[in-house]
Amino acid sequence: MLLQQCEMSEPNFTSHKTISQADAAPKPPRRTTFPLAPDMSCQMASRAQKGSPVMADRERERRSFAQNVVKAINAAEADYRKKHDVYANWDTLLGIGDFSSNGTKWAPADFPTVAHALYASGAEIAPGWRLRLHLSNGDKAYDLLLEDVTDPKCGYAVMTDERGLIRQGKSIDCGA
Repeated sequence: MLLQQCEMSEPNFTSHKTISQADAAPKPPRRTTFPLAPDMSCQMASRAQKGSPVMADRERERRSFAQNVVKAINAAEADYRKKHDVYANWDTLLGIGDFSSNGTKWAPADFPTVAHALYASGAEIAPGWRLRLHLSNGDKAYDLLLEDVTDPKCGYAVMTDERGLIRQGKSIDCGA
């Protein structure tokens, strides 16, 4: 019996080859083996996947930016807490130079867009991003919400707190 093997690349199958049953033993996790009818090909299997929604590159970049800004804020807050035994509000982080119109030193090394972003005081800390940073428990705890103001339909946001756990979400009315 012959099997059709398709190698997957995100999100579609990209190539195929015919292999014998004996060769179909353990495969790397990225390979999927399907018994196929003679007139069926990997292209047909990939067509079913084309209907699934794929996040646009620009949206993925914006979300990655927000996640990495939140990582940078968490790092700055941890450093401030180590030095002062309390967390800082956004104006303090700006005032000591952790974030400025020249960027931040707290950006992840593999994400220079965050390092060189134009940070500002006020609700919109970077173009298109609104920050809500609330200190509590005598400044020994904080909650942070970074919201995409260019996404009024879904209200995409990234959240974190003093534990450093980063979450993301959108409005329940978004639909997709």
